[in-house]
Amino acid sequence: MPVTTRAVLVAFALAAALALAACGGTAGTQGAAEPAATGHGATSLPAQDLRVVFVFPGEASGVSESATVLRAGVVEGVPPSAVTVATVLTDEDCAPDAQGISHCLNELRLPDGTVLTVRHPHDMSKVPCLTPGEQVELRPAA
Repeated sequence: MPVTTRAVLVAFALAAALALAACGGTAGTQGAAEPAATGHGATSLPAQDLRVVFVFPGEASGVSESATVLRAGVVEGVPPSAVTVATVLTDEDCAPDAQGISHCLNELRLPDGTVLTVRHPHDMSKVPCLTPGEQVELRPAA
């Protein structure tokens, strides 16, 4: 096979794999050596960095504008009163609104086993979705 044909096939295979990963097609548990956040559409983060999610009672105050510091509003459940680590269980309802903002619905498992459901408003082209299996640091927001 000519070198240029092989290069095109390799590039196509890589693009297909990246597209699948960006759409959540590789959702699974996080390992220490895996990227921490490869949710819909945005960039990966180093595995050692937990993203911080400020949890607001009711609706989130504003839209997440950073890939590492997020805002989410409680839909169901009781948010922790202190900083804690949670595991993302789901990422649903991510279709963007007319302004291009997604209002993703996420279930988060707290250390005591209870589940907190939050709504995460963000622009997927700038801020990745929460990824099932990802661990995040939850912080109560004022």
